[in-house]
Amino acid sequence: MKKICTVSGKEFEITEQDLKFYEKMEVPTPSLCPEESLRRRLAFRNERTLYHRNCTKTGKKIISMYSEDKPFPVYDRDFWWSDNWEPKDFGREFDFLRSFFEQFYELQTVVPRMALIESHNENCDFCNIVGYSQNCYLLFGSINCEDCFYGNPYFCKNCIDSISLQNSQFCYECLDSENLYECIFCQNCAHSNHLKFCFDVKNSHDCFACVGLRNTSFQILNKPYKETEYKKIIEEINLGNPKTVNDIWEKFRNLKIETPHKFMHENQNENVSGDVIFKSKNTKHSFQIEESEDVSCSAQIVKSKDIFSSNNGEFGELLYEFSGFFSVSNSKFSHWCWESCSELEYSSLCIKTKNCFGCIGLRNAEYCILNKQYGKEEYFTLRKKIIKHMKSHGEWGEFFPISISPFAYNETLAQEYYPMTKGDVLAKDWKWKDKDEKNYQPQIYQVPSAITEVPDTLCDEILACEDCQKNYKIQKPELVFYRKQNLPIPKSCPNCRHIKRMKLRNPRDLFERVCDNCEENILTSFAPDRPEIVYCEKCYLEFIN
Repeated sequence: MKKICTVSGKEFEITEQDLKFYEKMEVPTPSLCPEESLRRRLAFRNERTLYHRNCTKTGKKIISMYSEDKPFPVYDRDFWWSDNWEPKDFGREFDFLRSFFEQFYELQTVVPRMALIESHNENCDFCNIVGYSQNCYLLFGSINCEDCFYGNPYFCKNCIDSISLQNSQFCYECLDSENLYECIFCQNCAHSNHLKFCFDVKNSHDCFACVGLRNTSFQILNKPYKETEYKKIIEEINLGNPKTVNDIWEKFRNLKIETPHKFMHENQNENVSGDVIFKSKNTKHSFQIEESEDVSCSAQIVKSKDIFSSNNGEFGELLYEFSGFFSVSNSKFSHWCWESCSELEYSSLCIKTKNCFGCIGLRNAEYCILNKQYGKEEYFTLRKKIIKHMKSHGEWGEFFPISISPFAYNETLAQEYYPMTKGDVLAKDWKWKDKDEKNYQPQIYQVPSAITEVPDTLCDEILACEDCQKNYKIQKPELVFYRKQNLPIPKSCPNCRHIKRMKLRNPRDLFERVCDNCEENILTSFAPDRPEIVYCEKCYLEFIN
């Protein structure tokens, strides 16, 4: 079945498997293509844009993902979790003379919000959307991490500057990789240790500036060396010298262009399409998927099953149009809900809650609509009437419109993956937030190029990003890490380093092109005009073997 996206005009396909899922979830077929659907959901997810502000209730100075000018109250973490306020106090009757989204937006402007999304953390005060972690700093969208800084690792320890790095330790500037130990500047690598500047290297160790290797060791630029010779060469490479590092990057980039790439980055899968997928099954048009099954048109999903058009979640089952979840089942059209939630529809920030519709900030609740409590039979009767009402307004089956997001478009992940100009955003009647004017301090202190010469007092100095001039500081555990790994002090702020890493990734989009070896048709995240050599699976396996 073919449909035309009502926003982009792009044609997209709906399979028989998709239709069975929509029937099971009792929802109509989607009106948006996968890319526009993801954009809409990401416009409700602010991870990295943080502000200083005061808690609305206590006046305490806090770090928050909500700026001071947001219309709703924002509470400090401890007060939000306390029993000093009740979300149901903001409940209201449903008005059948007005649209559902209008009424939900009004509820959204009054219900207090948690300054940062967090759960079961210790010493992670500057982290957002992080759970079950300790001693972490500026992590965004992470779970089960310890002593990690900057990025969004999963199940990692002692890792700095990462994107979608999983089950790894002592790694630096690694992305879309898993099961790494003491690796730096690695991408799409797995089950390896002591790699430096590597791409698509798996089941290997002690490789430097290598691409597309398997089950090997002691190689430099894909050339094998004896162990003693390899170690001698590596010891003589001074990563603290910018010229040396630039030369390495140049040779490494050339090798990436010359070496064939597999049409998708994946490992241990069955029947999947998309990119960066590990140990998953029956996954279609999806990206950054780990240990999941029956996933379609989704992104950044871990250990989940029966997930359609959803993103950024772990331990979910039977979800549709859901953004941000942890241990949620049989729910749809919601965002940021966690810890044993089920049967939720059009809800936000609910915890240990089930059978609720259009609710915000509920905890341990059931049978609520717009935060108002109902009896079981009354709830299901009213829910049925509201769905009928929403269908008459063209709302049922659609995720929340971007216009009612609690964030400006450029505060969210939507801007990161689908960037737009201020004019284009405002033309759609979406929100845009101008940057606060700040006078950054110039960097006076000269950081030694050799990490061995950097004193402990560096952590007291204010540094200035060479890219955006924003000030930043080096944390004490961070300095210990750089010393142990013999790495230079970064000259860019954490946000600019993140932007540089993001540019290394392929887009969350698929293109039709042909294998550069056998000319078989393939579906890949490598656009046809890209310079890389791209092989189908058969040709790639023949190449690496």
